[in-house]
Amino acid sequence: MGKQSLPRPLRTNFVPFRIALALLLCVLSLSRLPAQTTSVSALTVPLVLPSAIVFDSAGNLYFAETGNHVIRKVDTSGNLTTIAGTGTQGFSGDTGPATSATLDSPQGLALDAANNLYLADTHNHRIRRINLATGLITTIAGSIPGFSGDGAPALSAQLNLPTGLAIDASGNLYLADTGNHRIRKITSTTGLITTIAGTGTQGYSGDGAPALSAAIDSPTGIGIDASNNLYLADTHNHSIRKITSSTGLITTIAGTGLPGFSGDTAPASAATLALPHGLTADAAGNLYLADTANHRIRRIDATTGLITTVVGDGTQAFAGDNGPPTAASLDSPTATSLSPASSLTLSDTGNQRIRQVETQPAGSIITTIAGLGSTTPTALTLTAPSAIAYGTGQLTANLATSQATGSITFLATTTTATETLGTAPLLSNTATFSTTTLPAGSYSLTAIYSGDQTHPSTQSPPLALTITPQQLTATIAPIFVLYGRPIPSLSGTLSGVLPQDAANLAATFITTATDGSPAGTYPITPLLTGPAAGNYTVSAPSTSLTITPAGTVITLSNLVATGTTGTTGSSLTLTVHVASTTTGTPTGSVTLLDGSSPIFTTPLSSSGDAVFLTSLLAQGSHTFTAVYDGSTNFTPSVSTPQLITVGTGPATPDFALSATGSTTQTILSGSSASFTFAVQTENNLSSPITLAATGLPNLATASFNPATLPPGATPNSFTMTIATPTTVAANRPSAHGLYQSFLAGVFLLCPLAGAAVRRRKHTTATRLLLIAIASVTLTLATGCGARINADPQLTSPAKSYAITVTGTATSPTGSPLQHSATVTLTLNPAS
Repeated sequence: MGKQSLPRPLRTNFVPFRIALALLLCVLSLSRLPAQTTSVSALTVPLVLPSAIVFDSAGNLYFAETGNHVIRKVDTSGNLTTIAGTGTQGFSGDTGPATSATLDSPQGLALDAANNLYLADTHNHRIRRINLATGLITTIAGSIPGFSGDGAPALSAQLNLPTGLAIDASGNLYLADTGNHRIRKITSTTGLITTIAGTGTQGYSGDGAPALSAAIDSPTGIGIDASNNLYLADTHNHSIRKITSSTGLITTIAGTGLPGFSGDTAPASAATLALPHGLTADAAGNLYLADTANHRIRRIDATTGLITTVVGDGTQAFAGDNGPPTAASLDSPTATSLSPASSLTLSDTGNQRIRQVETQPAGSIITTIAGLGSTTPTALTLTAPSAIAYGTGQLTANLATSQATGSITFLATTTTATETLGTAPLLSNTATFSTTTLPAGSYSLTAIYSGDQTHPSTQSPPLALTITPQQLTATIAPIFVLYGRPIPSLSGTLSGVLPQDAANLAATFITTATDGSPAGTYPITPLLTGPAAGNYTVSAPSTSLTITPAGTVITLSNLVATGTTGTTGSSLTLTVHVASTTTGTPTGSVTLLDGSSPIFTTPLSSSGDAVFLTSLLAQGSHTFTAVYDGSTNFTPSVSTPQLITVGTGPATPDFALSATGSTTQTILSGSSASFTFAVQTENNLSSPITLAATGLPNLATASFNPATLPPGATPNSFTMTIATPTTVAANRPSAHGLYQSFLAGVFLLCPLAGAAVRRRKHTTATRLLLIAIASVTLTLATGCGARINADPQLTSPAKSYAITVTGTATSPTGSPLQHSATVTLTLNPAS
């Protein structure tokens, strides 16, 4: 059909029968309905979630009572016996009597020609076989949950929640490996297991192609027709699919993939289904299916392909016995089968009954053949408050008859399953049952009395009950964190947890605050985890996590020593640095105080620095203090005072020079670094300021932008860029060194050459010697000038240089005015 994926809205509202049982009957370790080991009327025993059905050739009915973990038999006289299972949930008993074995939520049955009954022991992830002649049970496939074993003996394979079973005419067993999203086959002659449909990927695909390449989703029902064609209920795809035996190809024969109900009397391929389950094919090839979430049994005609409803009016309830099948109400039917007399039989699972359609002269009617099909109306009532807090309360059942004996069974139905809560003995026709272990949620509760020798069985009307979560109190000590510090792990305590859940409930505490969050108050939220978490609610604790501003340290320094006497009108430069006691750089502004009087305020740079420059100080002593105003994340701080004494003197034009931004940089040789500087003029300096740099690395150059600051120092900042040469670490002598060595030799030879000249004036040999010396000298001198300088300062490992930038101006009297600032450059060799 070309579909790749399908919406599945019903998966959250109606969990399929196999999944619902994962939650089922955890409390069945309490007092349970005892398994029937002797024959009793099948209409007097309350059932819990009957599912798979199969008939033998004599007309005996076998069914899986999933909720009680047993396999039951109803003989042709209507008597009920238990043939497998003790009623206790578990796994045991292989090679022993089946009635002594323990099962876990069986959901599939098939009977072969040799009178062997196969059952899907679903939550034990096994297929087991009961020899009905000897009553012994053995496992034939499966072990721990998983997927493995194809092509090997089935006993060594792994299955995952197997459900539907079917046997073909050759005795081969087919099983729905539901949790593995596959259909698998156990060959009767070899015992080997193989996959015949499904890739194992949960999805929908593959129509018209080999079934092995198709994707299916949680198959739960299997049927085989007389031609060995296999039909599967692709449950979560809301479809029925067919695998043609002659070709192995898979096709969808019913369902559109979307959940719903439509299509009666029309082609089945156009109809909508809702979580279909059990399938049965009759001798003519007509296919019956349990349209579970539509609460109907439907039939697909083998000849026309049309689909019709044959049982159920679509209402989720119990009604209609002894009336027309299509007027009856069902509740989540999960299985279909045909008796030897071709009577359609179904598991009315939610109604805890096995029902059958009987053909009579006046027309077909539906009846209950197992389960409490006949009860005394209003004889049993069930009472409790409409809402009970988790861990508290009880149910009370009252039997309105003469003094009766026995016990009352209490059932709870949710949107996903029906489970037996347990039983309680009748005392003066009243039985009570504690609800302390019933998880939080909404329930429909029912009480069942199976009767005694003088009192018939009866069932109470449903009682709606809500178990509300228990309220817990979370306590956590107040937490204070300095800005810039990591957020600590949060821990607290819970009060109000019931002892039964102490090991199944934990709390974690979270906050929206993270490392680096600004100062402020952040709520703390408790999160409950563990199997019992759904039974409790907890409100946020009254305390919060508070991030407090980090402390700061402010440093005030001046360019002359504290206490130095200056002259009136001379400039004074003070620098401020504000640092965090944790991490980060403080922001905001600082104010310079002269005594208690603020002089001016300036913002901090990105590195937490500020510069104050003044020439307006009056004569006398001045005590300077820098005050940081603080910010959201940092506390205010005050510097140590600085004492400056100012004497008398004329106001002289001057300027101040200081480095701003980063004053220390590290670069690779061959690259450039830039430093920024600020200039502040005083007393109307009218001279331009020229700039120079000293202390540069060898062969490095410095350039300034602007090159000269014009009179008035506008702009009042400049940039120095240092370009360095490319160097490498040298381990051999340089050409220049060789030249110097050779030149020394030449000069040593020159006196000898001169002596030769004096002794033998201008001989031919002498002239040739002098020409050779001059030629070699010129050659080497020329070659040396073309090489990279190999100064050891450049070729050694990283070296730092203190570079002094000096500004020079001229005073009105013609004397030079100079001020300097120093930066540091660290140079790493390129390689």
